[in-house]
Formats: sequence, structure tokens, C-alpha cells
Amino acid sequence: MRNAVLGVTLVLAVSCSRGINEELLTQHRNLGKAYYENPATQKEAAAEFQQALQLAPNSAREKVNYALALLRASGRDAEAVKLLLEVQEQEPSLPHTWFNLGLYYKRQGDVNGAITQFEGMIKRVPTEPIGHYQLGALYRLVNRNADAQAQFERATDLDPLLAAALFQLFNIHRQSGNVA
Repeated sequence: MRNAVLGVTLVLAVSCSRGINEELLTQHRNLGKAYYENPATQKEAAAEFQQALQLAPNSAREKVNYALALLRASGRDAEAVKLLLEVQEQEPSLPHTWFNLGLYYKRQGDVNGAITQFEGMIKRVPTEPIGHYQLGALYRLVNRNADAQAQFERATDLDPLLAAALFQLFNIHRQSGNVA
């Protein structure tokens, strides 16, 4: 606990020494989050997160928030992907970049790119059932059915109520002739 308090103190001290107005930064984050939740105010969310990023240009958190708002506001996907990749290099342990890039590549039809991202994600958070489910679905797309089955089984082990993974397992068994 003592180390955690020291870590927070150091982060705040470094932030203040760089002249970051934490109160203003928090305001932009909170407004950005509020706008982000409303489909009609996605551009406003991007603007608020951009202002937060301008206050803390080296912050992985601000880059991720801004990138996700850009993806949602659409039309600025290239900038969003660039930011997410930058954060992935800056702080590879953050699962948000791996997950969101995986979804982005999947939507773009880049199955191999999506597989790489979800494999990276489950290395970082092996207990996240959705990551295993997404990876299993991608493996099915490239006919890696044994790998897909293993991912769906892992997803259901982690979350027995994840119906999508159970349904995929049923289909794998049904297609292989194993209806039991």
C-alpha cells in the first residue's frame, strides 16, 4: 500500500512540475466521457479529448481516449489508428489498444491484423473472456478450427454465461459431426 501511495504522489508531482492543470484536464476528460456516451455528440467528445491531450501530450490515457472518440466520430480512422499504435509502443501493457485495434482491423476485413491484436491482448489479460471469444471467431474465419475451439472453450471457462462462445462451440461440434 505504501508503494502505491508513493507512486500516485510521484505521478502527481511530475504532472504538476510540467505545468499540467489537473483540474482542467479532469474537466475535459469528464466532458469527453459524457459526450462519448451520447451518439449525437461524438464530435464534441473528440474535441474535449483533444483538449485533454493538448494539456498532457505524452499521456497514454489521453491518447487512447482521443483515439477512441475519433473512431466513433468516424472519418478520422487513420489518425485514431496512428494514436493507438503509438500508445501500443509507449505502453504495450494497456489492453485497450490491442482490443480496439483488433476490432478496427476486423471491421476493415484485415483478419490477420485483427488476430495479431487479439493475440496480443490475451497475452496481457488472459482472463478476459471477450478477447478469447473474438480471437476464436477470427480463427474460424481462417479455418483454424482447433485453435478457435480452444479459444471458445477458454472463453466459456472464464464466463460460463457467454452465450456467443457456447453457440460457436455448438457449431464447431455440429459441423464436425459431433452432435453429442
